[in-house]
Amino acid sequence: MTVNPRFLLRLPLLLIGQAALSLHFFSLVSLAAPAVAASRPDALKIGVLAPLSGPYAAGGTSFVQAATLAVEQANAEGGVFGQRVTIAVGDTQGRVDVAKSEALRLVSREKASALVGAYLSEETVGAMEVAAAHRTVLLVPVAATAEITDKVRQEYKRYRYVFRVGYSLPQWAEMIAAFLSDRKVRRYAFVGAGIRWNLELGETLERVVAPRGITPVYTAFYSPGNPAFDAVAVAAAAASPDIVILADPGRNSVSFLKRLREAAPALPALSIGGALGDARLAASIPLSAPVYVQAAAWRGVSPAATAYVERYERRYGAPPVGYSDTLPYDAVTVLVAAWRKAGSAATEAVVPVLERGAFPGVAGAYRFDAAHQARWGTGPGALHGTFVRWERGGALIVFPPRQ
Repeated sequence: MTVNPRFLLRLPLLLIGQAALSLHFFSLVSLAAPAVAASRPDALKIGVLAPLSGPYAAGGTSFVQAATLAVEQANAEGGVFGQRVTIAVGDTQGRVDVAKSEALRLVSREKASALVGAYLSEETVGAMEVAAAHRTVLLVPVAATAEITDKVRQEYKRYRYVFRVGYSLPQWAEMIAAFLSDRKVRRYAFVGAGIRWNLELGETLERVVAPRGITPVYTAFYSPGNPAFDAVAVAAAAASPDIVILADPGRNSVSFLKRLREAAPALPALSIGGALGDARLAASIPLSAPVYVQAAAWRGVSPAATAYVERYERRYGAPPVGYSDTLPYDAVTVLVAAWRKAGSAATEAVVPVLERGAFPGVAGAYRFDAAHQARWGTGPGALHGTFVRWERGGALIVFPPRQ
């Protein structure tokens, strides 16, 4: 076969042109592919911030367990937009700087679509700055400082991404005040770990109970890392209060209460937001006087609460404590429901849905006010919380009164 010499001269140009055309085609495909992947990822990821080391590791562990259980429930229901929901966990260690760096890692490196956390108030205020800077939804389950909602109210444009599922300090104080009034308490001691949440709650509670004729007769705090229980327990008992309010979310609360029982066997105690909601730990406490525990919800309060407790117990071998697990579970549940209602996980689509909607959870229906605070309290339509008393055979719900 004879080949035209002119064709041989043109062949390199033809090959180069064909290669360029192919390269252009594959470039278009490669440019389009990430856009498709970004709009429909294989899974939606939630960044969870909690202390898994340090003095509050027990609460942080139950926090993550509950968030995991909520994600499993969401996936059992078909996920979101047909996609699985996953979590990535950041260990805050109970430190503000670590909480901020872990929040940044979860948003930037892990590509979390939203954050749930943190645990302590100090940590959460730090995580808020990351959420604001990166325009990422942050649902706050347990941190209670008023600064969180104050920031949303005062600088809405910057902090509109932050919503608190758990109760604020003023709401918390109102619920405790209602319980103390129901128990006919007139004098109380307020003790616990020397962390921001406790210091602020002690001051807030004193203001709230004053119109009810209830007075603090002793207030003291101990170091969470190196607690000295004896002096505080003895002094609290010597002040002759009607009840000791123990504000310590860690396992130190158990050690303190044992020491208090030695000093005053007949003195009632109320644990708020602490590990004493754990039935295994409570079993080691002498019940020579009532031991009350405050929780967001408890088995028997509602069908939803009972179903949650049973799922948690089957999954982890022990019932939840009702605070550091129940509220994170509800935070994830609310977030997933908001994604579904919005039809998107995009922040700008989710924020207005959270602002306008009502979201069922274990503790009841969550609605947010103008400061993005869930409505807790004693009024109609509010989430009420639960107070229980430990008995030999378990816990008895004592407040609010059952309808």
